[in-house]
Amino acid sequence: MSSGEAGVPGPDADAPVDADTAARIVTGVTLLTMPLLERQPALDLLGAALADATGGAGRVALVAGEAGIGKTSLVRAFTADVPVRVLRGACDDLLTPGPLGPVRDVARTLGGPLAAALGGGPGEIADALLDALATPSVLVVEDVHWADEATLDLLAFLGRRVEQCPSLVVLTYRDDELGPTTALRRVLGVLRPPVAVRIALPPLSL
Repeated sequence: MSSGEAGVPGPDADAPVDADTAARIVTGVTLLTMPLLERQPALDLLGAALADATGGAGRVALVAGEAGIGKTSLVRAFTADVPVRVLRGACDDLLTPGPLGPVRDVARTLGGPLAAALGGGPGEIADALLDALATPSVLVVEDVHWADEATLDLLAFLGRRVEQCPSLVVLTYRDDELGPTTALRRVLGVLRPPVAVRIALPPLSL
């Protein structure tokens, strides 16, 4: 586990990331992930989004692609050595997914106010997660095409407010599973530039 992984923070995990450190993020990611064939443009976009976020303008990166195309591998490579803590949650392919599964994943790591807020209402949970993102972080939520309604509402809430946080939210989803009435489309409609950065992964040529 890298020093940026949640639960094993580096010595300055709670301190703001200075401009020089933010400016080096893209270079650091580039050097780390050279083995990822044809994914450098996507890594560059993620690095630039994190540089914006740690510079004071929070961002949401939307990583889309078909099943098995490498969304998870891309995000793992990106987060392997970032200079901020990494928080992870995932949505599950269940007939009746439990509410706020990704938030519960994060709360198990962070504990504290976010874990306590899970016993409260949606507003309390949303505020606690937003407060957590006041510390420079990368929040990864995987497979949001499987997200329950409560999680989608929370992501829409974050999308409208994350610009005020020094953090990057990374959402992965299968774009080939988005029908015209899919609930996720509502959230994607809220997440617009410059706050939202859309990264569509094409099939690899090899």
